[in-house]
Amino acid sequence: MTHSNTEQPKNSITLMNGAVLECIPKESHQGDFVPDKMKLDATGTYLRIGNKPCKPLPRTTEDVEQQKKLFTDNAFYLLAHQERIMRDSRMFLAPVAVQNGLAYTGTSGFNAPTLGIYLEWWNECSMALRVDKENRRSLVFHLAGSPLSGANHCAEVYEDGRTESVQVSSFISHWRPFAAINTRYDEAKHIYQAYTLEQVLDILHAEDDER
Repeated sequence: MTHSNTEQPKNSITLMNGAVLECIPKESHQGDFVPDKMKLDATGTYLRIGNKPCKPLPRTTEDVEQQKKLFTDNAFYLLAHQERIMRDSRMFLAPVAVQNGLAYTGTSGFNAPTLGIYLEWWNECSMALRVDKENRRSLVFHLAGSPLSGANHCAEVYEDGRTESVQVSSFISHWRPFAAINTRYDEAKHIYQAYTLEQVLDILHAEDDER
């Protein structure tokens, strides 16, 4: 597994497969860059005693929910277009409105995931691509649980866009690679330009229509 503190070349990012993507610096960015390192949650919100899985902080704003639904509704479409997305840093860095987290450490290590990070994680963590007894495929897209007991309350999305809660086996094999990939691109998220998810989908649909 590639370590998250990999030095990235100037104005580019090196993907997990070794490919180098040219990036476009933002004209300005807010504040100093602070790495998203995993640490004990100081707020007390995520510090739970016993085996109760971590419940994500309530984020009920309409915009966040719409953005999350846009991601889950199109998850399989985006996965099918991963090669195209992996060739464009602005697509790769498009923000995804899903907040993952762990008991004890909270959201640290999981903040501000991007489309490319999810695609790399789905490639890296084969258990996140699931097939049920009826042969229906699903993708794990939300991680929440205890790193100690392994108790978890995650979520998966099916090809028709339906989402369901799921308890994954070997929770550590899901969250650890996700956190490693997510923190690998911390600085890139801060300093480089990114499309919105809507823009990514508009471009992909337009290119599909041209074929």
